Amino acid sequence: MDEILVQSTYEGRFTLDELLHYGTVHSPTGIGVSKEKKHTFFLVFSGGEPNGAMFVDEKGTLFGDAAILHLTGKEEFELSLVTPSIADALISRCRVFEKSHLKKNSRFDIPTIGTPNRQRVGVLCLTVRDSQAPLAGAHVAIRKGKVVLTSDVTDSGGRVCFRLLNGRYMCVVSDRLGERTRRIIEFHEPQVEACVDIGGTEDENR
Repeated sequence: MDEILVQSTYEGRFTLDELLHYGTVHSPTGIGVSKEKKHTFFLVFSGGEPNGAMFVDEKGTLFGDAAILHLTGKEEFELSLVTPSIADALISRCRVFEKSHLKKNSRFDIPTIGTPNRQRVGVLCLTVRDSQAPLAGAHVAIRKGKVVLTSDVTDSGGRVCFRLLNGRYMCVVSDRLGERTRRIIEFHEPQVEACVDIGGTEDENR
């Protein structure tokens, strides 16, 4: 597995919720790796579907549905893209048949925000900077409470846009090193442009 990951393309760092949502939106084929002190968890994606899983600790390795049962929902995964042939070969050995086990540990349902007569949809565009330089390839997630509503990766100019209902959101930015910056975003216009500087101080309660 280490050999495969060395030759793969790093895509970003995600919580379990974010990874599953990212798979639904972007359909990646790759391997998500969550390393803890005493165990390592692998989720293998094919076309955005988490079709394979492995759980490795000092007692040995569990595959497929048996591995999924060890998920807590609090893991953070580093996703690396691999070729479909590699993903298919891995999945053939650790296939997940009961996807319901994954749903128990994540929030697939996106809640409706606000009352129907007050909902307005707008476009939120964020430019992520590291001091003065635009940051390309940063993973940006938009949360409401603990629920990830949507996520994407910044372009070469550090920019990313989301179509959202107006409201107050938490913006979580992760760079390639996995460092996170959190900012509250107030979004009440048809289109909003905002800048997030990851060089600032993390703040989740502002």
